[in-house]
Amino acid sequence: MIRSVLFLEPVEGDPQLIEQFFITEGVLERASATPGFVSAELQLPEDGMAPAMVTALWASREAYRRWVEDPWRVANAERARSVFRAIEQPGGGGSLYEVKISVGSPHQPAEGRQG
Repeated sequence: MIRSVLFLEPVEGDPQLIEQFFITEGVLERASATPGFVSAELQLPEDGMAPAMVTALWASREAYRRWVEDPWRVANAERARSVFRAIEQPGGGGSLYEVKISVGSPHQPAEGRQG
């Protein structure tokens, strides 16, 4: 499994605009149609000061690559840039992590935990 991590800064300073873009454009729903997609989340900072974060689990690097190269995503890039900019990570763009240990479902808190 691979986790992609991308940090986003809103162009106009309001992280809620990023959320609205993801809802309006159905970004995560579109990603979910990619073969090898497992799950994805858009996370906004509680204090409104930190960048927004998008994380996703993929069955493989190839699955993530398919999403990055998806024609819809490529065609929508200019509109996305009008709402947010990706904070460049070493090597450019987001970061990929190999999942080595995992406990629980990515969307369901474990018993007795809140999240």
